[in-house]
Amino acid sequence: MPIPFACPYCQEQTLVEDEFAGQSGLCAKCGKSITVPYIPPDEQFAENEIVTGIVHRPGASAKTVILVSIGAVLAAGAAIGLVVAFLFPALGIARNLAHSHNCDQNLTRIGLALQAYESEHGTLPPAFIPGPDGKPMHSWRVLLLPYLDEHGLYGNYDFSQPWDSAHNQQLATRMPRVFACPADPDSLSLGESNYMVVVGPATMFPGSTARTTGSIGDDTASTISVVEVPIFGHSWLAPEDLTVEKMQFAINGGFGKEIGSYHEGGAHVLMADGDVRFLSDALPPDFIEGMTTVSGGELIPWDILRD
Repeated sequence: MPIPFACPYCQEQTLVEDEFAGQSGLCAKCGKSITVPYIPPDEQFAENEIVTGIVHRPGASAKTVILVSIGAVLAAGAAIGLVVAFLFPALGIARNLAHSHNCDQNLTRIGLALQAYESEHGTLPPAFIPGPDGKPMHSWRVLLLPYLDEHGLYGNYDFSQPWDSAHNQQLATRMPRVFACPADPDSLSLGESNYMVVVGPATMFPGSTARTTGSIGDDTASTISVVEVPIFGHSWLAPEDLTVEKMQFAINGGFGKEIGSYHEGGAHVLMADGDVRFLSDALPPDFIEGMTTVSGGELIPWDILRD
């Protein structure tokens, strides 16, 4: 049953399906983050009743409401305006929630693929496979293709040639959707991945060498594995990722390649235990840097990790 409610900031009226109760999104009118209210199953909406955008958990004694005389509005000939007022904010909120959910699911699939790779090979994939000159030649994203049910794409890739050879570049426009965050309008069409690893001697992906999950000394639940990024102009085939020596560890900030996203307030990261977390862009850089190390012994407050 759709939930009618109003933005607590601009009072824009919205209808959202009850499956999104308790979830947050951006108001399509004022752009501020609002939460779809929870309405207990035993409560009913009074006629013409619209609930404000406040979270109501089970056991709440009452719900705050704004009463709107829809009949009077209809009588005044504003029915179309009312429908538009409800429809567009709802679409915006639902779209943002869906994008965030699907991004989370992408990283979950990547995490499962990493586990499957380690189960078969005994280690996680390296960040890259080097060429004869020692320079990065093939990406971990290509190595994961068979574990993402992309056997045909993997079979067409030629590991005897560099990633940017004429042959391999034919695959550049065939990037699997799992590497594209749906909130990014250009990632899939440009063939540029929204997911990278953090490369460094103390991270899960040191470079051309491979680690095992069992070698991680820190808590795997607070150790970063794969991160969400805005696109940087690099093909998904390219053995290009974030590097600790060039990072400022500012989510949605900094002057170079950093963790970031098109989601309001932060970005998703895959942890070493396979869980996906949403890190706030207000987190101090030293916390983020500490989460990229595998055995640094940093103390990471659990309250900074959000599902």
